[in-house]
Amino acid sequence: SVAILAQAQRRLKTSFYRPTATCSLSCRGKMAATFTREEVAKHCKPDDAWMIIDGNVYDVTKFAALHPGGKDLILENAGKDATEDFFGLHRLEVLDKYARLKKGRLQDAGPARATAAEAFGEISKTPYAEPGHLQGLSSPYFKESHIALRKAVRKFFAKEALEDALECEATGRVPSKDLRKLLGDMGIIAMVQGPGEHLKMAPKGLMGGLVKPEEFDYFHELVVQEERSRTMCPGWEDGLDGACSIGVPVILKYGAPWMKELTIPSLFRGDETCVLAISEAFAGSDVAAIRTKAVLDASGENYIVTGTKKWITGGMYSEWFVTAVRTGGPGAKGISMMLVPKSDAVKCTPIKSKYSSAAGTAYITYEGAVVPKKYLFGKEGSGFQIIMSNFNHERWMIAVVCIMRSRLCSEEVFKWAMQRKVFGNRLVEQPVIREKMAQMFAGVESCTAMLHEVTHNMNSLGSQSPEMGGRIALLKYQTTRMMHMVGDHAVQILGGRGVTQGGMGRIVETFHRVYKIPSVYGGSEEIMADLAVRQAIKNYPPAARL
Repeated sequence: SVAILAQAQRRLKTSFYRPTATCSLSCRGKMAATFTREEVAKHCKPDDAWMIIDGNVYDVTKFAALHPGGKDLILENAGKDATEDFFGLHRLEVLDKYARLKKGRLQDAGPARATAAEAFGEISKTPYAEPGHLQGLSSPYFKESHIALRKAVRKFFAKEALEDALECEATGRVPSKDLRKLLGDMGIIAMVQGPGEHLKMAPKGLMGGLVKPEEFDYFHELVVQEERSRTMCPGWEDGLDGACSIGVPVILKYGAPWMKELTIPSLFRGDETCVLAISEAFAGSDVAAIRTKAVLDASGENYIVTGTKKWITGGMYSEWFVTAVRTGGPGAKGISMMLVPKSDAVKCTPIKSKYSSAAGTAYITYEGAVVPKKYLFGKEGSGFQIIMSNFNHERWMIAVVCIMRSRLCSEEVFKWAMQRKVFGNRLVEQPVIREKMAQMFAGVESCTAMLHEVTHNMNSLGSQSPEMGGRIALLKYQTTRMMHMVGDHAVQILGGRGVTQGGMGRIVETFHRVYKIPSVYGGSEEIMADLAVRQAIKNYPPAARL
């Protein structure tokens, strides 16, 4: 609604970092003045200090005393062009933050560069920063509707979400509820569940009707998943709506009609959230070993749930828990799945991990939670099959997000290598750096090609077809192995900045700090590799010989 939109915008405008297009455009509107380099050179004293950065002229007289790096660094460049030094120390968005210091622009500077916020919302022209079909190559997979959706979602996150993402990731604050509702209005929460009839339940259509539910396919979802992960704020992403991507599909596929009517409208509006609760301290990849119990009470109408769950993403914010429980004997046949509503008997405690606390990762205790029998998914004992069927989409989604983060990291490193100077030359002039960049580009592009082939076959065969399980497992395995290489090379190229939180190395440091996490959740690398090979063995033709 208009009221929700206005409220969200007011909320976002109070954040500590404001790289908005509105601010940058208004600042540009004040930049009517132009100067020659000779005029700027006259302002070279402590009480009158101007500076040239990227063709713009800044009055840094009062700012010098506030500069985090000390005033001398500012005054050394008073009256001079400090562009090269500036971009060796700062990211482009710093210029957005201090746009109020602009006095004007050099007469010979040419057109102004896009601000960081504007650049974030546009398709990058940096080689390999985007999939090939966005940089002039043809693709059999992407149509105009996919490209239009990408542009719309990218601009939405640039305008409405970026500053909330940065603040939450840095401080661990809860993602904005108003922003989550905006995601609901845009149909984004519905779209990250994949294709299906549920898309017709999006409260206001898909990006205002840009895409019709009946034409929406897995490549449309791929686009949305990629765009929501471009902030490189993984904790915020999962806390905002990522957890719903793995919890809600169970309700959509296995929930009774009354259950969908009860939960889906509020979930798709962003009023509530839902998480998947399977892992325990006792059982991670070994799902069949879970201990959380659900026992019928004397009336036979309610289950009494006791036990614990661990590492549950989004658990701190959730109203609904799609929970794996033991209703029978040991092993996989004794597992059931049920929807557990939040209550005083369901207690969540935050878990600190490499992710930002914005993810809401939780340790959950079920202390005699009363759950009506009708909240069971399917029949008793069918839980293991439900869990396994849900894994394919989750693992595919993880691969999509991880490849996008790897691409962003590679773009950052490429830009750094092009602008950083060492021993009198650009860093990229070093052969060893070019080899590392080639490995990063090749890793991202090969995983992208594999992802697109898998996604194409998900459209034709469905994500749960027998042919897809091994392929998706292999995709996730190859992707998380590629991330290790990208993270290692990125830090080596950025040096100290690659291990420093915030500032110039924010994206690389974040990537390197969290890249290992997806190699564990959704099925560890070892499990993924084993599953892929076991599927190949199962389908091995008996007559095949060397």
